[in-house]
Amino acid sequence: MKKFRAEINNIFKPLKKKQALTMLFSAGVIAFRFLLLIEIQELVDSISQENFDITMGHIKKCLVFIVIFFAANCIFQYFFRTLMYTSHYALIKSFFGDSLKKEYAFHEKYTSSVALSMIKDDSKFISDWKSFGLITLIFNVVTLVAAFGIMLRYNILITVIILGCVVLCFVLTHFISNVIGTKTYNLQMANSNMNQKIIDYLNGIKDIKQYKKEGFFKKRLADYIDGTTYKYSRSLSAYYSIFVSIYAVLTIALPILVILIGSIMILNGQFTIGQLMATYALVGVLQEPVLNIPEYINQRRQALAMQDKIMPILEKEKQDYSTDHLAPLQTFSFHSDAYTFQDGKSILEHVDFELERGGHLILRGESGRGKSSLINIISGFYSIKGQPVQMQYNGIPVENIQPQAYYDHVLQAPQMPYIFRDTVLNNITLGESYSEDAIREVIQMSGLTEFVKSKGMDYLLEQNGENISGGQKQRVGLARVLLRKPDLLMLDEPTSALDAELVSTVTENVVSYCERYGIALILISHNDSFERYYEMIQPGNKGEIFV
Repeated sequence: MKKFRAEINNIFKPLKKKQALTMLFSAGVIAFRFLLLIEIQELVDSISQENFDITMGHIKKCLVFIVIFFAANCIFQYFFRTLMYTSHYALIKSFFGDSLKKEYAFHEKYTSSVALSMIKDDSKFISDWKSFGLITLIFNVVTLVAAFGIMLRYNILITVIILGCVVLCFVLTHFISNVIGTKTYNLQMANSNMNQKIIDYLNGIKDIKQYKKEGFFKKRLADYIDGTTYKYSRSLSAYYSIFVSIYAVLTIALPILVILIGSIMILNGQFTIGQLMATYALVGVLQEPVLNIPEYINQRRQALAMQDKIMPILEKEKQDYSTDHLAPLQTFSFHSDAYTFQDGKSILEHVDFELERGGHLILRGESGRGKSSLINIISGFYSIKGQPVQMQYNGIPVENIQPQAYYDHVLQAPQMPYIFRDTVLNNITLGESYSEDAIREVIQMSGLTEFVKSKGMDYLLEQNGENISGGQKQRVGLARVLLRKPDLLMLDEPTSALDAELVSTVTENVVSYCERYGIALILISHNDSFERYYEMIQPGNKGEIFV
């Protein structure tokens, strides 16, 4: 029997106590529900005996059972609902954390929308089953057994007839529920693909507009919807209509059948009015379990199917790192015969260099020749597995170094850094603690002094820095990386969005900062601002390579 992975089971361990309490109160709800029903049956039958004291006793018991049932049900529903929400949030937190730990290749393969679907939407199927699905299944099974047990107490013939009808309905609903589960999964996959297509088309809006292809792409999406999502949803609708019709039989036809048979038996003195009322009520109780049991059995299957779908997040990369601690950089070497992408494009043919502590390297070359790819390779964002590429940090192959240890010494500032919705301070420190002097220094070095003086460190930046300029975003990213004083710093066009005056100031500041702290620098820049400073510092040694 297929099982859930240990990683998922571990997420739900903290919820075991709440699940146990939910089960306990669900048992109380079932018990007092049926005790109340039996008491009402005896109450009705006592009226025909014209015994006022007995009738009043049953009325008092009914009132007590109603209060207890209400209280137990309130507590049960509270635990049930909190399980529903907290379990899904627990999965989201765990899966998101796991996705952040994945290698960069994972994030290149799975777009943010696909990853979001796995983390948020697909995980809902798992959390629903693991948190309350089993509880609900047990609740319904116990309810079903208890209802038939009480019916047997009243009359065997009616119980057998009802049981036969219920078994037939159960078999049908179980079969239909399986089909619905498969088609629901297909629809889920189709909707995910539809979402991705919409995102892809909207990302190409410039070309769509200028080539006047709105109708073309509208038709492409419409054809996909008509041929997949609509087809699956239409088929799903047909099976749901049968499923709901079975429910109608249980809610209307079966109670009527009980009344007809029960009435005949009352006339023959084989049944009482109170027993007929109780049996009628019990038939109503059966409706929910008969429909829910197959549905929740199928829910487990769906949850396991979704577990397979999110396997890319759950799978652990099997990598053994021989080095988990690095000394300060002395030398960094890079050798590449060529680097080949999956599409067959090759870059970085015959590129070799060695960089010492505090040294510098300026990457030159035409656009598209691999300058940004080179620093992404050094950063570990592009895998060198199977590639004729070697990198060594202090003589240690980079692929043998634990990534967290590596990033303590090697950092990259991209051309346009990631800005998230938070203060300037938190966007620079990323929640870490630094001294005021260290923060003040990088604010000055990155040319943010006037901005901070005007706005303050608590100024709220919007997501992606929508309320600041491109140059200000670049300088926030520069301050972020300088604050950490890496041994090897890589900058990709760090002043491309700055005006001429700021370019000169920031360039001079970065050069002096790297010299002061012995930071080795690899730089991509299309202007000569950095070259001029390094020629002054190291005459005759331009520290350039062409890629």
